[in-house]
Amino acid sequence: MTKYHTFWPRFWAGFVDGLVFLPVNFLDAYLSAPARGPFVLIVWAVISYSLYWLYSVLLHARYGQTLGKMATKIKVLDLSEEHIPSLRQAFIRDIGYILLNTLSLVWFLYLVVAGHYTSQVDVLFGPGILLGFASLGWFLLEIITMLTNPKRRAFHDFIAGTVVVRNA
Repeated sequence: MTKYHTFWPRFWAGFVDGLVFLPVNFLDAYLSAPARGPFVLIVWAVISYSLYWLYSVLLHARYGQTLGKMATKIKVLDLSEEHIPSLRQAFIRDIGYILLNTLSLVWFLYLVVAGHYTSQVDVLFGPGILLGFASLGWFLLEIITMLTNPKRRAFHDFIAGTVVVRNA
């Protein structure tokens, strides 16, 4: 059933969504400089670590699609394939990313508050390395589950009760 063959459209949707966030990435490079001071670093970190998952959750709950999914003509639906995901489903669908992002934010905030933050590289040491490997593990789990079932449901689709389909 080709309506479930969504690997490549999902891949390109992620690419398009990454382009949507390019301005944020450029701003991040500027606002994350240690010279900005703790207040700016903390406020910007809370904003920047939350923007993507909020974008994903809110757009999936409202439209069943991010801008990338709109561009690649795929949509997230609940298992009945009659409705877009509820806010709860959209949140659960991104829970792995949300948890990893929140833990990364906590690590970053610790570095800033403790006075140990000197550059973006500092975030990658200690617990930052573990979070990086956890993110890689989550990503691999998503890919493996997506490629090993007929409806191409990734792990986050299983836990949220959703499926991604091609638009007619």
